[in-house]
Amino acid sequence: MSTAKRGRAQCSRIQRNQIQRNQIQRNQIRNSRTATKRRGYAMILVMVIILSSSAFVAVHQRNLSAALRIEQARILSEEHRRGPVSVLAVACSRMETGDPPAPIQYRYEHIVNGVPTLYRISYSNVATEWTVNAVPDAGAVGLTELPASF
Repeated sequence: MSTAKRGRAQCSRIQRNQIQRNQIQRNQIRNSRTATKRRGYAMILVMVIILSSSAFVAVHQRNLSAALRIEQARILSEEHRRGPVSVLAVACSRMETGDPPAPIQYRYEHIVNGVPTLYRISYSNVATEWTVNAVPDAGAVGLTELPASF
């Protein structure tokens, strides 16, 4: 082979190697650009998820708080029925056995959920009508116990 041919062959090899290096560099630059874009999209995706979950919680907070208020009202109503209302029912049922003698105030111990509570039961007579009051009173210890019948 002549020296001119060798020179051309070497020149073409050098050019091919340089072209390959340029292509590799371009691919690396492209890959680095796409990687940067993906990181930005991931951050936006995280922000969208956080915002949407916060909006979901805000919308459903009203429903949850309303349900909680309804449940608390139901519990208070049930406790009221178990406590003073049931004691008042006992006091009225004793009135069915006859008119209460003096003293007109009695104490009654009522147990709700294992907790004893003292009640002051007061009977008052106006003409032919009786009025009965049942009030929780820890100071009713000195009163007479409500009898089983009058």
